[in-house]
Amino acid sequence: MKFAIYARESSDDTRKAPPIEEQIKRGKIWGEENGHELEFIFSDNGYSGGNWKRPDWNKAIAHAKGKHYRILWVWNQDRLARDTEQFLFFYRKLFENGVKVFSDTEGFINMETAGDRIKHTSLAMASEAFRLITSDKVKKAYEGKKKKAEAKGEKVVWGRKKGKYPIERIKELRNEGLGFKKISKKIKKENGKEISYQTIRRLLQNTHEGFTHKKP
Repeated sequence: MKFAIYARESSDDTRKAPPIEEQIKRGKIWGEENGHELEFIFSDNGYSGGNWKRPDWNKAIAHAKGKHYRILWVWNQDRLARDTEQFLFFYRKLFENGVKVFSDTEGFINMETAGDRIKHTSLAMASEAFRLITSDKVKKAYEGKKKKAEAKGEKVVWGRKKGKYPIERIKELRNEGLGFKKISKKIKKENGKEISYQTIRRLLQNTHEGFTHKKP
């Protein structure tokens, strides 16, 4: 049976799932173990699970409508969405086109029974709540810093400090197929300067790779 992999990683939820490369690797293993044919790899790097405009998230829906694959593999449910309405929309679109969703940590996602619907809707709600709470914490931290800066007559400085990075070399290594952690180690070995894999992921998030069609 033809299947596709959907992987997502963003800077605010690195502890919710492994890096994209590891998600994809596990998805490929699952497909081989179950005798399925990998048709597409959809991956959204640097995108929040609450973003409706994720390129490959929308491609996964479009290709489901075209009946191009029958199972979508994901690491866990919140890779698909960290928004309740969004999760239900995505699941419905795939279900309407005969595509089953398999979560590596939860098994097949089934919304046919009352118990399953309550379970997966509750998971979506919990994921959305966590995302909103995290966002509120960031906003409060910013407001606090802003007030302190204004009281001192200083300019508010927020976010990461800009730095000089060997972005072209990073892109080159990425194009060679290296994962973020391997790129980080390679850059440190070559330049003696350590750049975290999270920073590398952030630098590359605007060079979206899109999906890969696996057929020759």
